[in-house]
Amino acid sequence: MTLITPTHIYCANLGDSRTIISENGQLKVLTIDHKPMNQIENERIVAAGGRVMNNRVKGKLAVSRAIGDFMYKDEEAEP
Repeated sequence: MTLITPTHIYCANLGDSRTIISENGQLKVLTIDHKPMNQIENERIVAAGGRVMNNRVKGKLAVSRAIGDFMYKDEEAEP
């Protein structure tokens, strides 16, 4: 999601939805994909008690942050 005002650009992302912009004809990436293979995301998942297998959360979910998918946060609700 991106909000552009006369003086600012605000953007947010979740999962693998990324925001890009063209600045003077040059591509500029404004967000970072939330993927389990990303070291920072991997460490966050493991620190929270999760598992990353085959570059996926619990071997199934390809993004490390999402709206919904609550079963990936509860070990007892293994999908």
